[in-house]
Amino acid sequence: MEEPNSEYDEIPFGLKWRMHFGKPEQDPHTGMDILRLSNNRLVQTHCESTEYQALKLIDRHTSIPAYKVIGVYNRPEGKVVEYEGIPGKTLESCWAELNEEKKRRIISDLGRFVEQLRKMTPPPRGVVGDSTLGAALDTRFGPGKVGPFYSIDAFHDFMRRGHSPKEFRGDCVAKVHEERHKGSKPYVLKFTHANLVPSNILIDEAGRVCALIGWESSGWFPEYWEYVQMCSSMQSLHMEEWLNMMKAVVPRYDDELRCDQAIRVRFRSEDYERPRSVRPPSPTASMIALEQQDIDDKNTENTSG
Repeated sequence: MEEPNSEYDEIPFGLKWRMHFGKPEQDPHTGMDILRLSNNRLVQTHCESTEYQALKLIDRHTSIPAYKVIGVYNRPEGKVVEYEGIPGKTLESCWAELNEEKKRRIISDLGRFVEQLRKMTPPPRGVVGDSTLGAALDTRFGPGKVGPFYSIDAFHDFMRRGHSPKEFRGDCVAKVHEERHKGSKPYVLKFTHANLVPSNILIDEAGRVCALIGWESSGWFPEYWEYVQMCSSMQSLHMEEWLNMMKAVVPRYDDELRCDQAIRVRFRSEDYERPRSVRPPSPTASMIALEQQDIDDKNTENTSG
């Protein structure tokens, strides 16, 4: 009888040889362990499919500059992915050095890239998940994958951990999760980078965007998710200028941002790792007052026009 075919992929001899002489290092942009094969070629092991599948999708449907997936190999130690990596430095590290013309050009390019993502045709089923409609990866919800969710309403319910929108102070959560979603103009799905921050934007020596990186949290999400994630991820005050300029070129969802902040104050990432049956109790009046103060502080810092 013939030997059954191996369930694992054979790495081509040429790539295996280059990997043997590759330089182990840590990707300064993602923190992942990689093998540097050359200036613009790298290999990553133990890859999350959420990232390389997203890179394949945007390569087919957009002109957004990003790492190119050269090959994917299923190995016993996990997925091995060969990328064509574009050299550059992060926008975070060079923003202060750029003149006004270069800053405006970068912001204009980023606006066009987001527009291309939002024009991609959503899946026929309203599934909130990664690029393949599978479980999504977002550290906001803990280290593991979450979903997929077969409706935006199910995604909202997961964010609230089953609590009613009326249990949150004010009307921002109810307005977004009930009134808007179930009204005459419900939310639609858009393909979302979900971590569009200066540390994930690479700039070349001419001061142009040469790559967007950090696609591991990308996928199909409610239309407001890009704006909410972008604003919530910005912690560094010296990049406030960048955030304010970005708000002029991407669709704004400030009500949704306030809703998201109210939920973030109530539930931390570790709360989403607990069984769904373990529901935090409804907050006391003093807890609600502290939550509102925290939300007001964040709005003052991060949502000024």
